[in-house]
Amino acid sequence: MQENSFAFRLKELLEHNKLTLQAVGTALGISRTAVHKWTKGGEIDYDNLRKLADFLRVNWIWLRYGQEALSSVQHAEPVELPMTDLRRRYAAEIMENEARMKLAQEAARIVTWEWNLISDELTYSPNVEDVYGWTISANEDFWSHLPEEDVEAMQAMYDRIIRSGENCEYDYRMSQPDGSVRWISSRSTVVHDAAGRPIKIVGISMDNTARKLTEEALRTSEERFRSIFELSEGALAFIHLDGRLQRVNDSLCALLGYSQQDLCALNFQQITHPDDLQANLSLLVQLLAGSINRYVVEKRVRCGDGSYKWVRVRTSIQRQGDGAADYLISVFEDIHAAKVEQQALLMKIEALESQLAGSPIS
Repeated sequence: MQENSFAFRLKELLEHNKLTLQAVGTALGISRTAVHKWTKGGEIDYDNLRKLADFLRVNWIWLRYGQEALSSVQHAEPVELPMTDLRRRYAAEIMENEARMKLAQEAARIVTWEWNLISDELTYSPNVEDVYGWTISANEDFWSHLPEEDVEAMQAMYDRIIRSGENCEYDYRMSQPDGSVRWISSRSTVVHDAAGRPIKIVGISMDNTARKLTEEALRTSEERFRSIFELSEGALAFIHLDGRLQRVNDSLCALLGYSQQDLCALNFQQITHPDDLQANLSLLVQLLAGSINRYVVEKRVRCGDGSYKWVRVRTSIQRQGDGAADYLISVFEDIHAAKVEQQALLMKIEALESQLAGSPIS
C-alpha cells in the first residue's frame, strides 16, 4: 500500500478517530465489506466518497487524491469557456424546464417549502401568498395564523417525524385576512446528512378548502338523511341490487319483529312468501332495465317469529351520476289487518254463493 494513496489516508483516519469498519458502514448505510475493500485500495464512487469525507470531516479531494491535488485545485485559475451552441441549448433547456415547472406549480396552486432544522430558516416558493393568503418568511409568521389546537398537533407531528424519519401527510386550517378559514394539505419528508442526522424538512402544500367544504357538505347531508331515515315513522329499507338488505330503520324492524343486525343478514327474497316472489322479481327486472321508474307490490313477508304479514311495498331505484343503478329504496306499509279482513269477506261471499247454488230456489 502506497503512503500517498486513498486507502492509506482512510486507514490512518480510522485509526486516529478510533473507528471500526462496521461503524463507518453503518453511518454510510453500506456493508462492512465495502469499507474493508476501500482500505485495501478498492474503488469508491463519488456519492460514497462525499458521504465518507463528510463523516470523517475532511476534504473529499484530499481524501481521494491527496494534498497535492487539493493544493492544485485551491490555486487553480477559473477556466472561462466561450458560449458554445451546446452550452446555449443546455441553458435554454434548463430555463424552459424551470419555466414549465413554475407554470405547473402556480396552475396547481402548489407551494414548495424547506425548513432548515439547524438554522430554523424557512423558505417558500414565490406563490406562497396566493395559496396561504399571507406572506410567510419565518416560523413565527406561519404558526401565528393557525388555530392553537392545530399548532399543538403539528408541532407534535414534526417532533415525531424528526425522530423517526418517516414521511407524513396532514391537513390544517389557516386563518385569512378577511376572517375566513382556508384548509391547507401538506406532504413533507425529513432530509438527513451523511451521518444520518436530520438537517431539514422539505414539503409541498396546496389549498384544499374546496374539497374540505365538499366533504363537510356531504357529511352534513348524510347526517341529515340518517336522522330522517332513523326517525321516520315509515318502515324504510335500502336494498342492494342483488336483494340484500343494506340498511333498515327501527320502524321496519318493529313491523317485522327483527333486530337490525338480523334483518340486514337477510335478503328480500328470503323473507318474501314463495307464492309472491315471482311477481316481485318480475317487477324488479323491469325496474333495473329502466322500463319502469318504480313499482308497488302487495305481498307476504316472513316475520321474526316465523309468521307471515301482508305489506304493501313501494320500491324505486337510486342511480349514480352516470345513470348506472346504485341501490333500491323500499317503503313498507302494514296492510295485514285489511288483507285478513278482505280475505275473510271473500270467504263469506264464497260461502254464500255456495249456499245459493245448492238452494231449491236456484
